[in-house]
Amino acid sequence: MEEELQELRETIAQLKADNERLCQECSSAPPVSVDFPPAAPGPSIVTSQPSSNEHTALPERYVFIPLDRRCPKFNGRVGLSIDEWVEEAQACMQARHMSVSDKAFFLFDHLEGEAREEIRYRPDGERNDPVKIVSVLREVYGCSQSYVSLQEAFFSRRQREGESLLEFSLALMGLLEQVKQKSPYAIPNCQVLLRDQFVEHVCDSALRRELKQLIRCQPTLTLLEVRSEALRWEREGMPGSSRGRSHSLPSVCGIQYGVQGGSRTDLVRYPRESELGELREMLKVKQDQLNKLTQSFARLQGPRLRSRSPRSSQVICRRCQKPGHFARECDGEHAPPRTHFPSVVSSLAEGGQPGPSASSGN
Repeated sequence: MEEELQELRETIAQLKADNERLCQECSSAPPVSVDFPPAAPGPSIVTSQPSSNEHTALPERYVFIPLDRRCPKFNGRVGLSIDEWVEEAQACMQARHMSVSDKAFFLFDHLEGEAREEIRYRPDGERNDPVKIVSVLREVYGCSQSYVSLQEAFFSRRQREGESLLEFSLALMGLLEQVKQKSPYAIPNCQVLLRDQFVEHVCDSALRRELKQLIRCQPTLTLLEVRSEALRWEREGMPGSSRGRSHSLPSVCGIQYGVQGGSRTDLVRYPRESELGELREMLKVKQDQLNKLTQSFARLQGPRLRSRSPRSSQVICRRCQKPGHFARECDGEHAPPRTHFPSVVSSLAEGGQPGPSASSGN
């Protein structure tokens, strides 16, 4: 690194000295006279004289071109994944135009931790070959899922709550790339598969219907074109809104918001959520109060039922004056009623018989 910088400094100094020498030679050179042939008769031609500013020195400018591109180190656990690190390392090696042995040393020099130890204890044939180093690192630190599980993850991927269309499309692209790396054969029509998966699993039903209609009209569209149309539809439906219509909205809300439009979605959404939370809390409180009232009512009704139950066995028939049944159910003989009023008993004890006028009231 220091040697290259020193060589650059020397080259710049040499070019600067050559430039100064040429400028001095041009300024000290005598003017060159040029004999022109006699002009033919005709209109006179005025030739422009060279300006005196031609030999003025221009300001010097220095352009520094970085020859080194910093490559991150890979340790196998945290930081970049193996695919991202390999891509960065290959770009750095391509910029330096390295030989095969230099590439192997460069890859080993940018490893640390257990990844460095993994390559250190490999045979010389693998340690000195950059292709085999990358293959070993991919085998150890690459994706451990099977081809079937990656396919299942791709086909079951849907737009999540609060996930934008751009994030959803990038997630699908990443999953499909993993499937392609694990696939033992080439996947036919992978772009069509990616596009259809995106269209089928967006949250907003209105947007999904529009995208399906767009694909029926133009079957050759790719995912990027469909996504651009979806983003445009989203921006047109919600002007002035930082979050789109397909953000974490269920199907019914998507249709409703698509019809109403307006930039008040974000302003209305969060107050509605807070109002719904308050309503839930109020319902909980009311339900607790109702449960307490029901329990207290049941406790109050318990003694009354217990106190009434003995009275049912003390029912006395008014016909036969026997307990246990009512008069309408009685089949016995009619018995004279028993008097329970103390005023009548006291009057009988005194020897007075109540007359018909007394019993009738007047």
